[in-house]
Amino acid sequence: MKLHSTPSPQCKICDSSPELYGVTDFNVSCYGNNVHRYNYPLSGHAIYYYKCKNCGLIYTHAFDTWSDDDYSQHIYNAEYTKHDPNFISKRSTHNFNLLHNAFKNLKSFRMIDFGCGDGQLVKLLKEYGTDAVGWDPFNNSAPMPEERFEFMTSFEVMEHTPTPVKTMEIIDSLLDQENGKYFFSTLTNDLHLAELMNFWYIAPRNGHITIHSNKSLDILFAKFGMKVKHISELYHLAYKHRD
Repeated sequence: MKLHSTPSPQCKICDSSPELYGVTDFNVSCYGNNVHRYNYPLSGHAIYYYKCKNCGLIYTHAFDTWSDDDYSQHIYNAEYTKHDPNFISKRSTHNFNLLHNAFKNLKSFRMIDFGCGDGQLVKLLKEYGTDAVGWDPFNNSAPMPEERFEFMTSFEVMEHTPTPVKTMEIIDSLLDQENGKYFFSTLTNDLHLAELMNFWYIAPRNGHITIHSNKSLDILFAKFGMKVKHISELYHLAYKHRD
């Protein structure tokens, strides 16, 4: 396993100075089988996380140079569902119910689920009557849609990207530039800083590379003319904003 070990002197989002936040083993997951969230045997690969002094982003450089094949081999492999047991069985149904309850005009949307994985949520949306498509930059056998959408969703995507600005460039290219709205989930770190590296969301074996704060999300989306309403520490709604 080849890991990038040289830290950048600048934050990945706001270009401010970071500081070392902590270190953990690669085999730490959200759902480890012990109090430390380790999955034994330990890998012996140290993953260093940094925290921006300005925007509060917590992130690692360990996977900055990985290819899709590296991710497929080491993270999103046949063992992945052991570390994220809800990935297949429950999450899509939960996310559909969430959208159905939160957006009463869901059937009227022409929408895209970005980072759609195996497409189960899109299937449920179509069965309900929503004009929905899905695209996943990792499972990208299909070409990226060329049209722009008035509504976009992502569930548990933003924490998986080692390049948050580049990911936002893709998101922005898919959103309607006048009225585009983006509903997404990612757990922010603001209420968990006292936990340090014991925060369960810091989990390299799950591919949790970039752990946002509310401020880091605000700065990131502002680069693309958007504001963010933080509905909770997990759910957020970004929308195009004109001064």
